Amino acid sequence: MLTGVSLGPGDPELITLKALRVIREADEVIVPGENAGKIVRAYREPKVVEFPMGRGHEVAKRLAEEIADRCRREKIAFCCLGDAALYSTFSILAEEVLKIAPDVEVEIIPGVSVVFSALALTKTFVKKSLLITVDFEPEVVAVLKAKNSKEIAGKLREMGYEDLKFIERLHMDGQRVSDEIPNEASYFSLILGVKR
Repeated sequence: MLTGVSLGPGDPELITLKALRVIREADEVIVPGENAGKIVRAYREPKVVEFPMGRGHEVAKRLAEEIADRCRREKIAFCCLGDAALYSTFSILAEEVLKIAPDVEVEIIPGVSVVFSALALTKTFVKKSLLITVDFEPEVVAVLKAKNSKEIAGKLREMGYEDLKFIERLHMDGQRVSDEIPNEASYFSLILGVKR
């Protein structure tokens, strides 16, 4: 198994309990640089692999060749600052591993987002909507509190988001993840839309 472990925005106290458990139980822990290494080193010694700017794909490809087969029978944790699902070197590594070994199970452990950390630090409250992007043509959109889910899905499709996922009660009893969008949903629901 290959697990992307999110370490959060850099404060060692903001690592999640789940991330800590995965780090402790992994057969090997790999970090993309010394900043992540400092956080992980409080719990165990990681393998540090530098990902120089502009050469990330090249490094990920070499690392994937080294670990892909091992991921079939061992637990390999790749721990990165921020969130492993958001603008992360883990996404590049996971793609390269799956090219070599498509049967490898990939898991992502979410972390405390730098965006929400920044909101907390600046005491900024979001009362309407929030756009998180690196440009103004988002590839993925998340609509929270998707109570009028069918209506929201229709708007997303009009905007070009064809791959829709409905998630309700995430990490709670009764969690539901589906490609089918219900007419209405609870307050604890969201729709993810992806442009392909």
